[in-house]
Amino acid sequence: MLLLSLACATPAPSDTGDPGVGVITDYVVDFQTEPDPLVAGEAGTFHFQITDQDGAPIEDLQTTHERMAHVQFVSGDLTSFQHLHHEDYAPLTGEDLRDADFEFPVTVPLAGDYRVVFDFAHLNAYLAESAWLTAAGSPAQAAAPDLTPNDVATDHGVTGTLTWDAPAVPGYEASFSVHLVDEAGVDVTDLVQYLGADAHAFLTTSDLAWTAHTHAWFPDMENVAPGHPMPQVYVGPDLPFHYVLPAPGTYKAWIQLTRGSAPDVPIVLVYTFVVAG
Repeated sequence: MLLLSLACATPAPSDTGDPGVGVITDYVVDFQTEPDPLVAGEAGTFHFQITDQDGAPIEDLQTTHERMAHVQFVSGDLTSFQHLHHEDYAPLTGEDLRDADFEFPVTVPLAGDYRVVFDFAHLNAYLAESAWLTAAGSPAQAAAPDLTPNDVATDHGVTGTLTWDAPAVPGYEASFSVHLVDEAGVDVTDLVQYLGADAHAFLTTSDLAWTAHTHAWFPDMENVAPGHPMPQVYVGPDLPFHYVLPAPGTYKAWIQLTRGSAPDVPIVLVYTFVVAG
C-alpha cells in the first residue's frame, strides 16, 4: 500500500522561536492507495488524513465550498483532470471529522504520473499541498503534453470562449473571462452554483510544478473566509476570473461550472494559454 506524507509549513506565532505546546507549525497530509499502485482503468480507493506536525489529527477543519477537503488529480500529460471529495460518495461521520480521515473511490484512466493537489481550510486560512502519485498498467500517458494554445472549448453542449482584458503579465493580477453559448449559439444564462461558487478554475503550469484553485471573481472575493458561502453573482453568459500568474510559460486551466437544467453534471472547459515574459 502506498503511503506518502507531505507537509505545509505555517509561521510559528512565538517571537522566541518556540511555538509552544499544541501550536500548529505544519500541516501534514498522509495518503494511501488501494491497490498500491493504482492501476489505469481499474477502480481503486484513495485514503488520506490531515494532521499537525506531531501526528495529531486536525479535528476542527473548516468546510470550504461545501466540502471538508478537495482533491484534484491531474495526469502528467495534462489530458486527465478529476476533482473529488469524500462527501461525493459517503456521508462524513463524527469519527471521520475527529480523525480528519477521508477516502473515496477513484479510477485513473492512464498509467504514469499524476499531480495530486489537496485543498482544505483551518483557522480561517485556505491551505493547499500537493505530491506525485504513479499509476501502473496501460494505456500509458503521452510522453509529453500537447501544449497547443486554445481559446475555445466545448463540453456537454456548452462552448466557452476565453478572452483577456489585457495580456497576462507574470507577477501581476491577470484578468480574463469566458463567454458561454449553447449548441445553437445562444447565450447560456441558466448557470447555478457548483460547490458553492459560480465557477471553479484549476490552473497549473505545464510541468505541474505550480498549481492554484480559484473561482469566478467578484469584488471583495479575497475577504470571504472559509465556511462563508460565496454569493451567486453570475448566471451567464460571461464569467470573469482574476489571478496572479507567477512566471512566463505555458499554463493549463480547467474551468468547472453547472447549469440549472443539469445541476449535477459539471461542465469542464479546458484551455491552454501562454504567459509571455
